[in-house]
Amino acid sequence: MLDELAAALRRHPDRPAVLAARRSGTTRVRATRGDLAGLADRYAAALHHRGLAEGDTLGVAVRPGPRALSVMLAAFRLGLRVAVLDPSAGADVLTARLRLAAPALVVADAAAQAVAGWARPLARRAQLDLPRLDTIA
Repeated sequence: MLDELAAALRRHPDRPAVLAARRSGTTRVRATRGDLAGLADRYAAALHHRGLAEGDTLGVAVRPGPRALSVMLAAFRLGLRVAVLDPSAGADVLTARLRLAAPALVVADAAAQAVAGWARPLARRAQLDLPRLDTIA
């Protein structure tokens, strides 16, 4: 199924792939098929350059959206396993799970880096917590 999705992104690259709803009830295009295909290509190249190979585990702490989908497609292309880091699970739970998964690398967006770092006290009030990212991969 993911093979079909990756191939479909290359056909009609100007068509919308990810939409966002606005409070006004209208929608806007967040990413086209071509945007996703290009991002996935760049993420795959970067992950390969970092030395990740088939069978390795990639930790992913990226909010849902075009970037997260592109990272997942890149991981699939390289034959990587993916460990999704959900900050609502709590740092202790994630640390225990990630000890088993042993990610070779963690990819995190700015929000996840903040939750795991400087914004930790504020994030905990919102029931979000990640372990320090440098301790898990």
